[in-house]
Amino acid sequence: MITEVQSPDFYKLLGVKPNANQKEIDRAYQKLIGKFDSSEGERKSLDKPTLKEQIEAAQEAYDTLSNKEKREAYDAVVQVKKMPEPSAPVKPGPLQFMGRKDQSKNPKHQNVYQDFFGFSEKPFDLTPDPKYLYLSPKHKEVLAHLVYGLQENNGFLKIIGEVGTGKTMICRSFLRELRTDFNIAYIFNPAINELELLQTINSELGLPGKSKSKKKLIDLLNAFLLEERAKGHRVVVIIDEAQDLEPKVMEQLRLLSNLETDTEKLIQIVLIGQPELEKVLAKDGLRQLRQRITIQWELLPLNLEETRGYIQHRLNVALGKGKVRFSRQAVETVFRYSRGIPRMINVISDRTLLIAYTEGTKKISPQIVKIAVKDIGSLVPLESWADKFWKLVIPSAIAAGIGVFALNFFALPEFDNKPQGKDIAALIKEDPIDLSSPGELINYSAASATVAPSSNAPEVVPQYVAVVEAASKPIPSNGMLSISDSEKLVTYLSSLTLMESKLEAVKWIFESWNITLENLQDKEDLEILIEDYQLLQYEMNGTMKRLQSLNYPALLEIALPNAQGTKYLALSSIKGDTGVFGSVDKIEMPLSIINSIWTRKAIVLWKDFENLPESFDLGFKGKEAVWLQKNLRLLGYFQGREAPLYGPKTIRAVRRLQRNNNIKDDGKFQVDSKMLVYNLLQIYPTPELVIQ
Repeated sequence: MITEVQSPDFYKLLGVKPNANQKEIDRAYQKLIGKFDSSEGERKSLDKPTLKEQIEAAQEAYDTLSNKEKREAYDAVVQVKKMPEPSAPVKPGPLQFMGRKDQSKNPKHQNVYQDFFGFSEKPFDLTPDPKYLYLSPKHKEVLAHLVYGLQENNGFLKIIGEVGTGKTMICRSFLRELRTDFNIAYIFNPAINELELLQTINSELGLPGKSKSKKKLIDLLNAFLLEERAKGHRVVVIIDEAQDLEPKVMEQLRLLSNLETDTEKLIQIVLIGQPELEKVLAKDGLRQLRQRITIQWELLPLNLEETRGYIQHRLNVALGKGKVRFSRQAVETVFRYSRGIPRMINVISDRTLLIAYTEGTKKISPQIVKIAVKDIGSLVPLESWADKFWKLVIPSAIAAGIGVFALNFFALPEFDNKPQGKDIAALIKEDPIDLSSPGELINYSAASATVAPSSNAPEVVPQYVAVVEAASKPIPSNGMLSISDSEKLVTYLSSLTLMESKLEAVKWIFESWNITLENLQDKEDLEILIEDYQLLQYEMNGTMKRLQSLNYPALLEIALPNAQGTKYLALSSIKGDTGVFGSVDKIEMPLSIINSIWTRKAIVLWKDFENLPESFDLGFKGKEAVWLQKNLRLLGYFQGREAPLYGPKTIRAVRRLQRNNNIKDDGKFQVDSKMLVYNLLQIYPTPELVIQ
């Protein structure tokens, strides 16, 4: 007999009453977890859950009952639909899983790919959970304005944003940021009339809200506001999806804002809605309400780098760091089709993970994203530069061509009356241009003033020569900051945090590899970019001479004096005794300046173009040995016939290479030797540190 699948009774599971407070729930949860015995990890029967399943169920119950919104939603579902008691007796166990007739066939999680990737929960759920809030610069600014506006008691506040940009998420997050002395009335269904608005506000604030008299409702609210103000509390009404409010309801909100004392407002109102809210407020009858909006902000979609950070943030929150990776091109594809709107990023990413699960891969490629997009359907991507070129430039060129043809055909005069047989040179000779007089179209006076008078000079000076000479003078600025002593460098770097200095410096290292970074925000972004561009990190301790031998731009670790901390500085190039460094600015200074503060630790980004084995040593066999011998021959270090064996001849050649380039001459072809060979050979696009 197949039993109906039912939700577990969270109150019964934790052993608490439906009216239990948070402390009782905490105690019950701790007591329940303490009873679990690790020896129960193996399932003894299909009717008994494993230890892991028991803990997961207890955690789910605790999370639901500890969250006010989730608990209210759960209670509402229980009241609407009472689950029937099972007719057959249920065996007692550590936890009762109602309706689970066969644990081996029933999945533990609602999301099919969750176990495959090892997530703690579904990372791209559409439910606005505040713990998933990704604070991009846009979100930080909006959140700061809202919190500030409420704490400073600034009348009406307004936030607008396109569908799916995260308005509700922001709203719930800043509610958590407020101090405990706030009373909140949160209205998420604004399709109501004036009376229903007042009833809803009173009910949300715990006041009687069933009266059908507006005056009585407002009187109750006003008395409550005065009591709360006397206690030092503030009352806030937040209306989500405010673009759906009728003008009459908007006017009622304005009238509510008139509830005040002689010195301050008693109630604050926050309107959150889509761009259509602007059109509603633009109506003539709402001009008084418009004037009372003191703080307003628009929440814009994410850009490409913010989309990358958003995806990684949600994966990290779901404990998916390192378990799945979206390639750089995959993120770009998600961005193009989602247009940077968080809700659509969630939809596309969720479907992408599902498809990756079906294909058994944990590396997300753009091809997988495109399959997901096609599966979702009706998604129009952002236009790329190439798309705009074909749509704008090509039609313009065709139109210009047609215009020239028409002008030539209809407007230009005929020249058939010219004497036949005369070429262009002859025609010009008949009607020459007089260059000896000042031009009518170009003012040469400034240019001619630069020519010194001379008694031997001809009467007519070709003044256009002076113009060319003046225009060809070199621009003196090289766009670099010049630092002449170590104290100035210390002052410059001390204004940055360790991570800020590292991220700023890394941008210059990437630039040396012809990689332009738009927005590098944190360490995780850096790790993803390094992997996407197939770069490797080589950490070394050495001297400036050794860095010059490797001949790669490097990230230098700097220890500032007087316990000011560690910073990073990019060494981009060296010419003689002067180096070009990179931080927030491009800096030129003598190498001697950093001697006293450089820790001798450096990080070099390099690329293994041939994907060579980790280390070559005596006895290694393979085609890679032949590759090495051929290239050592090109560099003048190897003699004899090549063979797929790393033998004595190869070792001697590698040692000569190492000795000539200040590398430990152990004959092993390891990272520093690989970097050196790639750099010395002209066929690999490696950046160079030393400028000859």
